[in-house]
Amino acid sequence: MAKARRFAPIVLRVAAAAAGGIAIVMATSHQTTTVFGLEVQAKFQYMPSLVFFVVANVIACAYNLLVLVVAAGLGADAMVGMLLTSAAAAATATSALGKNGNSRAGWQPICGIMSSFCDHVTGALACGFVAVALHFLVLMYSIYTMNSS
Repeated sequence: MAKARRFAPIVLRVAAAAAGGIAIVMATSHQTTTVFGLEVQAKFQYMPSLVFFVVANVIACAYNLLVLVVAAGLGADAMVGMLLTSAAAAATATSALGKNGNSRAGWQPICGIMSSFCDHVTGALACGFVAVALHFLVLMYSIYTMNSS
């Protein structure tokens, strides 16, 4: 049981860091296509919420790896969890807008013509939500060990 208590946070943090590190998938998402004779480009940098998603996941990844070497408090774990959750929510809203458009505003969906870009974003979002779930488990384990000691 003592070994499990020592290795559980390490495994959870490494898994959370790996899932967050998959934000590289978002950072490589770009596509260029031609629509009505015009060249149209889609990059994650064009949407601030997607940039926020990448930056938040890089911060969480670095934090989880740093905590393996240097101890951190429960408050820092909670803040990183909130950062990941807000970034995933913002990026999901933008992704839904890209997939469905907004008929009231006259915005057309882009995923029909930018399928590769949308696939990259969807994959990165899936990994982002895995990172959120794993970080939640890290937070719950931190609370458990704090209360049991």
